[in-house]
Amino acid sequence: MFFDFHSIHLRLFFRVRSFSQSEDRMQVFTQKKNPITGSTEWDVQHEDYDYHQEIARSAFADMLHDTERNKKYYRALQLAIERMHKDGRKANVLDIGTGTGLLSIMAARCGADSITACEAFKPMAECCAKILACNGVADKITLIPKRSTEMTVGENGDMKEKANILVTEVFDTELIGEGALSTFSHAHKYLLEKDCIVVPDSAVIYVQVVECPTMQKWNKLNDLADEELENVLRTPQKMKDCAGSAAVHDIQLSQLPRQAFRELSEQIPVFYYDWSGRTPIDMKRTVKQQFAVTNTGRAQMVFMWWELNMDTEGKICLSCAPWWTHTDADVASERPQDTIPWRDHWMQAVYYFPQELTLKKDTEVTLISCQDEYSLWFYLEDEKSKYKNYKRPICECGVHMALSRTHVSYLNDGRRSKKFLSQLRQEIGKESVVLDLNGSSFMGLAAAKFGAKQVYIYETLNLNVGILIDYINENSLNNVTIVPNIDDSIVTQVTNVISDPNFSNALLPWENLKMAYILYKYNSKLRSDVSITPEGCELWGMPVEFQDLHKIRIPLDKCEGIDMTTFDNLVESSRIISDADIEPQPLWEYPCKSRGLPRKLLEIDMRVLQPTYATNDIHPILDTDCDEVQSINGFVLWMSWTVGGKQISAGPQEWPAVGERVQWDMHTRQAVKILKKAHEAGSTDTWSSQIACDLEKGQFNVDIKLNINDQ
Repeated sequence: MFFDFHSIHLRLFFRVRSFSQSEDRMQVFTQKKNPITGSTEWDVQHEDYDYHQEIARSAFADMLHDTERNKKYYRALQLAIERMHKDGRKANVLDIGTGTGLLSIMAARCGADSITACEAFKPMAECCAKILACNGVADKITLIPKRSTEMTVGENGDMKEKANILVTEVFDTELIGEGALSTFSHAHKYLLEKDCIVVPDSAVIYVQVVECPTMQKWNKLNDLADEELENVLRTPQKMKDCAGSAAVHDIQLSQLPRQAFRELSEQIPVFYYDWSGRTPIDMKRTVKQQFAVTNTGRAQMVFMWWELNMDTEGKICLSCAPWWTHTDADVASERPQDTIPWRDHWMQAVYYFPQELTLKKDTEVTLISCQDEYSLWFYLEDEKSKYKNYKRPICECGVHMALSRTHVSYLNDGRRSKKFLSQLRQEIGKESVVLDLNGSSFMGLAAAKFGAKQVYIYETLNLNVGILIDYINENSLNNVTIVPNIDDSIVTQVTNVISDPNFSNALLPWENLKMAYILYKYNSKLRSDVSITPEGCELWGMPVEFQDLHKIRIPLDKCEGIDMTTFDNLVESSRIISDADIEPQPLWEYPCKSRGLPRKLLEIDMRVLQPTYATNDIHPILDTDCDEVQSINGFVLWMSWTVGGKQISAGPQEWPAVGERVQWDMHTRQAVKILKKAHEAGSTDTWSSQIACDLEKGQFNVDIKLNINDQ
């Protein structure tokens, strides 16, 4: 599978005596990797750090901001309870994975006779109990702090009798990735009456076969080509032939430019799931379907989404379809993707075929859809291309295990690589001795191909080393040495230092200052005339108004008239303890408008490095006095790198205009700070930035604040 790199925590406890209280409190050492230095460091954290982190990063808030979801669950519950009462039966509701208790409270308001809610995550169960009390329904709902699969029915059980209505939301982008199949199967076997009603009643997974070179950049490495489109490096054949990874690639497909893909099929329903219990649920199956090809092209992947039929009659449908197949989309509008409900807990998905297949319009081919208990994968066959089996694809080339999808797409970004290669052609000669500080890119190998006398590539990760060796062999390079350490014998002979400014383990933009950290460490031993590429970098920031992304962080207050302030307080207190104020996001998926001019926050010249950098600046929202008010709910920060005197932005692809939508780089993440609420800012309001960068220690800290003049 593809990996994104996060902190690996190792916990050591110690006791701290509080001078203001009589009791002791526990603290914990948390071990994590510093992406700039590459070393392991210890942080002192709250005793319940992991507990609070799990709360802070849960998707409950995002889900509860999904108004369409909430209203359709509410209506379907109302119909189910009314039907039971119409049939002269009590409505006994079971809510599995209740979370905040929202669905149980809805059931109570709809007149359910009994409600049992289970929640296995202890802090959420405790929060739920407080929410039930706050909303005056604690006496109507029995809360069980267990998994549904641990619940019992009987006189001494968790439920006195089986329920006849089940309401649950145990779905993810892949629909079944959170264990929905086993949850429903167990519930029908042990917890529900035979003729029960389930909300939702059923689900359908849809796919569409497409050609999309843009998305394929996230899957497989292309040959590295220069501005003349001549190949500089060939991708090893084993990487081209690799089946890749079956891991779901969840994405906001509606933000993908419409011209970026070609539909090769209509939408195809591949799996139907009957949650009602009328038919058994298959834990593993393979389905073959023939379909007519709608356009000639290269079948590279399927786009996937699903729909929930909320009620027994199929009148209430909740769809996760992208805009071009969504029944509620206004296709005549300027941006039809903005006319359908937004959600981040359920997105769309991309599944890549193990191998591409050329299809001709009006022919028929076979789609093979495979499912196990938790995941999906797909194959495509025609008369000439057949597979012996349809096993789950596994990476055999190393790329899909070593690199995140975002980093693979970055390496395939020709716009950036061509500028870098152009500069290398000018810099590299027959006597050049090159030191490449980033072994998760191919610029060092390109320098070798351009005729450098010797290239040293600094890399310590074994998986990255394996990829480099495969490229070296494929391209018959004999002037490259991969080194796990940089010693004086190398440094003193180097004529060129290069570093593609995007490291495979970097998430936040400034974590790519690993280049500056390494360079500073050996700077005094380098030749005075050494060439350094990139020559420098700049950190930029800008106030913005997110169209939807802010919903993953802002408080709920009330949800469908239900008081959720207890949940808001829990999440906020946990976030303060466990989460950083600024997080990485791929902003091309999350539209926003510029609400102030971009400001340069920091500039570093790689040729004249300082041990420390510190800035403390106040920035006007606008440069001119005007009556215009800007609605600001967040800030974005990004890096821009100087290569051959030209800027390569890892942020906006065009200079942002205040009030206009920003076009973000698709191949990197930007740093985002989401405000707790939106603020109306005028020309007299400002925002401040404080930055501290220590290249000796490899530390970087940034703080961003909005300053509103209340007078």
